[in-house]
Amino acid sequence: MVVLLAGIEATTYIMFDAKDEFDETLAVLEKKADEASQIALNSPAECLMIPENLSSEVVGKNMFELYMRGYEQKWNDRIKQVGKYSFVHMDGTLRGLIREVASTGFTVLEALTPAPVGDIPIEEIHQWIDSDNIIWGGIPGVYFTDLISDEDFDQFIIKVLEVMKSQPRYVLGVADQVPPKSRWERIKRVHELVERYGFYS
Repeated sequence: MVVLLAGIEATTYIMFDAKDEFDETLAVLEKKADEASQIALNSPAECLMIPENLSSEVVGKNMFELYMRGYEQKWNDRIKQVGKYSFVHMDGTLRGLIREVASTGFTVLEALTPAPVGDIPIEEIHQWIDSDNIIWGGIPGVYFTDLISDEDFDQFIIKVLEVMKSQPRYVLGVADQVPPKSRWERIKRVHELVERYGFYS
């Protein structure tokens, strides 16, 4: 509803102005999504990412509990029952939603964006997650552009690697994508820094 059909403002007005119809529409969308999820469950794919793109300034705790927790838990349970791994894409702000999303049973929380672009320092992200989810992300996309100096880029990546070495459930990745006008040298530099600073002691 928010991303593909109506946008956040229109979806919010619809929810408050015509709640019964809104709930009926979401029930139909969930039924169709269940059918699609069954196709994915039957596929040879080992890792399944459910169709989310979450940021807590758009979807807060109340909306999550009211409309999202149920189907996320349902899909996670089904994915685990067939021996696959579940992923969810969550970037942007994290504080208002990360605990709730993690508690639904995802194997991997992907594209987590730390401060200063996100709202939780890289050193603290694991403290917001009580379960054993894999934390994937760590490098905000803007760091690959000229808006960030070479020195600040290196310093940030080294700090991220130090944190990730102390918490082995981290996976280094871009949060959430390498943007246009990124520098190829920066992408290559990540490999160089991982080779130098990324080994577990």
